[in-house]
Amino acid sequence: MELIITTPFFYLSIIISLIGLIIATYTDLKERIVPNKLNYGLAIIGLILFMIQSITENNPLPFIYSFLGMIIGFSFGWVMWKIGIFAGGDVKLFMGLGALNPFTPALIKIGAFTNTNAPIFPITLFIYSLFAFLPYGIFIVLLRLYKNKKMQKEIFEEMKPKILLSIHTAIFASATYAILHTYYINSLIIIPLILVWSMLKENKKYATIIISIIALIINNTLFIQALSAAILISVILYSLFKTLLSVKRVLITQVEVKKLTEGMIPAKTLIWKGKKVVEQEQLDFKTIIKAIKNKNSNILKEMLAPKKEIISANKARGINDEELKIVKELAKKGLIPKRMMIKESMPFVPTMLLGYILCLIIGDAIFLLFGVI
Repeated sequence: MELIITTPFFYLSIIISLIGLIIATYTDLKERIVPNKLNYGLAIIGLILFMIQSITENNPLPFIYSFLGMIIGFSFGWVMWKIGIFAGGDVKLFMGLGALNPFTPALIKIGAFTNTNAPIFPITLFIYSLFAFLPYGIFIVLLRLYKNKKMQKEIFEEMKPKILLSIHTAIFASATYAILHTYYINSLIIIPLILVWSMLKENKKYATIIISIIALIINNTLFIQALSAAILISVILYSLFKTLLSVKRVLITQVEVKKLTEGMIPAKTLIWKGKKVVEQEQLDFKTIIKAIKNKNSNILKEMLAPKKEIISANKARGINDEELKIVKELAKKGLIPKRMMIKESMPFVPTMLLGYILCLIIGDAIFLLFGVI
């Protein structure tokens, strides 16, 4: 591996990868596509680059590593495509980046901030891309909400009681903390006290007023400091969490079935149930909790049982040409509505660019720090 990472070819491969990802990000944001010319071009350039290194150093390893990187990148991307996480363009882009980066590129190389001898670049890039998706996803949702006044109002009305409850809880917890801290009592007692307080229902406000007055008298400075921090943290965390949960709602639009095109992603999975077409229930946390609560394992068994699927809401590739013909035919026969909810997928390539930058900064640290490799 040292033959690759200590030469100008290594740095040239990073520059080409960044340029390729910047171009791919632009086309993904503008046209929702990553051109095949770019993907194949990156793969060919990577192979040629390391072939030149192999020739100049009279060592076949750089080219072999590049070829293996391309195969591993494509294989990992293909698996992600098969389980519905990647679109076709993402697979080819991973292939191109794999040829240019046989191993995870790491520029710092201090402690765990380096790369391993294992060809795990595609996995590292994918994990860092998921980390990058958090701020990116919040930004996209906020941008869409800014343009959708109706949705803004709906989400705010949903958040309002929860935010008020967070503030109310923060006041009680902060006042309790100020009193306990002043008298050197273990602050962990706050947890059972909050549980007891939450059971008071309508009387909670009276308990909060009384304990707040006591806290202001005993240690008003600590109370105000703790309250400011508690409100800031609780409201911000809840708002961010709620914003992320609103991703699906913000990105869903209604489209006439006759206007559907290949690649559009349905918001609901359609399956055959006898001679009828029905929407498949989503297996989510709420469904699992409901089944456990009602001691009904049949719900989960039925949802997990093999079904004759027509179109899937869980595949990033969207509807293919064959599925498109079936759906349009079903709409003509009146077996499904004339309009369908379509979810607009968020461009993933921008997060890949951010993930690649994280690779350059911290390498395979996520694996090295936890002793995975």
